[in-house]
Amino acid sequence: MPKKVLVALPPGLLEQIDFVAQVEHRTRSDLIREALRRYIESFKRTQTPHMSVSTVGNQHVALFTDVE
Repeated sequence: MPKKVLVALPPGLLEQIDFVAQVEHRTRSDLIREALRRYIESFKRTQTPHMSVSTVGNQHVALFTDVE
């Protein structure tokens, strides 16, 4: 089940997101999800292949699992 996240965006960026979503007949959420998936895929391609777990603070965070 998807989890809701609160994100603060500058008004101009939100206007651009809404414009593209309207032109593509998509929801704002769908557009943002796709943008984040693409960003993560791009990030993964620039990292070393064996890198799969990172430590943030004292917690281990899995990176590079497939994002649905």
